[in-house]
Amino acid sequence: MSLPLATIDFSSSLTWAIFIAWIMSVVLHELAHGLVAYLGGDYTIEERGGLTLNPLQYIDPVFSLLVPAIIFLVGGVPLPGGVTYVRMDLIKSRVWQSAVSLAGPAMNLLIFLGCCMPFHPKLGWIDPQPVNGQWPNHVLFLGAFAWLQMLTVLFNLVPIPGLDGFGVIRPFLDRRTQEALTPEIRRALFFLWFIILWNASGIFQVFHRLVGMTLHGLGFPYWRIDFFGDAFNAAVFGKSMG
Repeated sequence: MSLPLATIDFSSSLTWAIFIAWIMSVVLHELAHGLVAYLGGDYTIEERGGLTLNPLQYIDPVFSLLVPAIIFLVGGVPLPGGVTYVRMDLIKSRVWQSAVSLAGPAMNLLIFLGCCMPFHPKLGWIDPQPVNGQWPNHVLFLGAFAWLQMLTVLFNLVPIPGLDGFGVIRPFLDRRTQEALTPEIRRALFFLWFIILWNASGIFQVFHRLVGMTLHGLGFPYWRIDFFGDAFNAAVFGKSMG
């Protein structure tokens, strides 16, 4: 994901808090992949460092360095990703292979729920009403990070090579299709999707609408859904959706 460089509030401590929390969520995402892979049969992943909270372990040349660098150079702020290398040949079944891919987005979903549910009207632990026209930083942070995490879930579940959604369906593709999707073709398809996404802002709006629909499905009234979107924009851009 990228955000327009011209409007990012780089002077805001809240923006940097979101960025640091994002790094932590990437680590938990990759750790979830590793834990399910270990349970599914990859006994080598622990000795290869795939069950750690050390973010350096999950650095990938493409998703952690190249893609964020491209985003930054073309006018965005990079949110780096990570990779957990799994021995899929050791995973006991195709269902377990799909579960390995689903584990990462499932972790993001749990973080999303942990951030948004305190605002749920049936719980009422946190009131999203602004105080003297402003939200406290902790309220903005939780609202913004909830929105970002659900965006991450939805984006990752797109069945494009390089994303977890493809990993979910890949074990069930026929052998000919799997052999045709060489690493080079998978990388090309990922970057093609990246280019389309970058040049079609309407696609981003679809993802944002899906986040709102998810919150509505959880029982949030529309004005509270607007709060999450406003919190995201206020925390990152320094302004509300208006």
